[in-house]
Amino acid sequence: MVVLLILSLFLAACSSNETSESSDSGDSQSNKKEVYLSAPGVIPSLSPTIADNDFSFEIINQVFEGLYRLNKEGEPELALAAEEPKVSENNKVYTFEIRKDAKWSNGTPVTAHDFEYAWKKAVDPETGAAYGPQFEEIVANASEILKGEKPADSLGVEALNDRKLKVTLENPVPFFKELLTTAIFFPQPQAFIEKQNGKYASDSKHTLFNGPFVLANWEGTDQSWTYKKNEKYWDKEAVNVDAIHVNVVKDTGTALSLYEEGKLDRVSLTGEYVDKYRSNPEYHTFLTGATSYIKMNQGKDGEKTNLANLNIRKAMNFAIDKDKIVNSILNNGSVIANGNVPKGLAENPKTGEDFRAENGDLTSYDPEKANEHWEKGLNELGKEKLEIKLISSDSGTSKQLAENIKYQLENNLPGLTLTIRNLTPKASIAANVGQEYEMIMTGWNGDYHDPLTYLNLFITDSPGNHTGYSNEEYDRLVLGAKGSMANEPLKRWNAMLKAERMLIEDSAVLIPLYQNGSAFLQKDYLKNFVTYKVGADNYKWIDVQNK
Repeated sequence: MVVLLILSLFLAACSSNETSESSDSGDSQSNKKEVYLSAPGVIPSLSPTIADNDFSFEIINQVFEGLYRLNKEGEPELALAAEEPKVSENNKVYTFEIRKDAKWSNGTPVTAHDFEYAWKKAVDPETGAAYGPQFEEIVANASEILKGEKPADSLGVEALNDRKLKVTLENPVPFFKELLTTAIFFPQPQAFIEKQNGKYASDSKHTLFNGPFVLANWEGTDQSWTYKKNEKYWDKEAVNVDAIHVNVVKDTGTALSLYEEGKLDRVSLTGEYVDKYRSNPEYHTFLTGATSYIKMNQGKDGEKTNLANLNIRKAMNFAIDKDKIVNSILNNGSVIANGNVPKGLAENPKTGEDFRAENGDLTSYDPEKANEHWEKGLNELGKEKLEIKLISSDSGTSKQLAENIKYQLENNLPGLTLTIRNLTPKASIAANVGQEYEMIMTGWNGDYHDPLTYLNLFITDSPGNHTGYSNEEYDRLVLGAKGSMANEPLKRWNAMLKAERMLIEDSAVLIPLYQNGSAFLQKDYLKNFVTYKVGADNYKWIDVQNK
């Protein structure tokens, strides 16, 4: 759940002389445009290379930038790329020109070398970058490098000079531009990083930024922080606000009180708060592309858990009435999910049918089936009862969800005792990534408009897997959709449909819960707060008008 929380965060200029200059222009304080927002926890990570969760990506997207950035309509537009690249006849070699006015927050130029350095670092097994596999089957030699079969320096990316970047792909990739808007493909300043003695991106002092905002006075574990306009940003004229003040607020009731007192400009709503404010003119809803689910740990390092039993996992899938979760607890426009890929994401290249509609419900609420699988599973394990721990975030809504799931599972599966552990967002993410859990409430918001961004997580050793699931046929289908089937749209589509059925219907790797809706209150004077169905929100154009 925690990695799906959509954060209202804005990032601002660092006061350190090492990272940026002050954005003060002599204007009086009353003329400054400032925004007040909340966050559910401290920032887990700020490194585009190391980050492994949506929380961090939401922030990174405001303070860093790549060759492209999504525009207000969600389409890739030129960012650090000065113009559209020159592309070879076979659509496998791209040559980019880097903007002359692209700079880091200390005034040094962003160069093609910064991209080459960052990309090669991301795929180097020694780095351990969670999203290094994003390059797999896409950039030439990435797959072999990630397996340790080739050196990182052989990756298909080369700085021809300071401003020319050559990229060689394994196969033509239809969503390549959109992929380049994501954090793992952002540049990083090698010379600066190597001077930080391993502290890069740990706080404001040890970080350089190249996006619309820079993060000011951030010490790494703060409960509040401030973001300021990046005066070194190449498109700073498009950035309208001077400062954004953020405080960690975990309770919806507390956030609403601050909103009503004029101390917050936007606040998310769930449960009874939706009904209370539904008629408010400042109330809004939006169906995102994020899916929430429960991951079940089948085991790691050769040691299996009770959840390695397929019948136990299937019993869990059939034992939860998601209607109660969506309509009673959340009540925010979320919809029931019985698959991993959300609706409204992608359409069949031949018929135009939505992926979710075509693949249908891959699981459902069926107490009788749940009980049948549960009894079979217990017999196979030689046990009469099971005790399992469920990890959730410590936010108010997550606690409610966990308690409801505990009640349903224990009622429908005799002999099950579910113990809940509520962790901070940072601790929950660490437990997920380290696979230190039995069951965990989590989820995913894709990086681009394609089913692959959801299915790619569960190939063997993927950074998003951490379930113990490994299936050669599943890997073949997903990696084929990522690479060799790129020029066969229908074959690729069918491969992804089959892969999702294998993941949920056949193997019950996850318990899909819901596709996230977003209900929120937003002050009328807050404009251009740009969110997308898929991908990190974009605060470049946020504005305050007629406050």
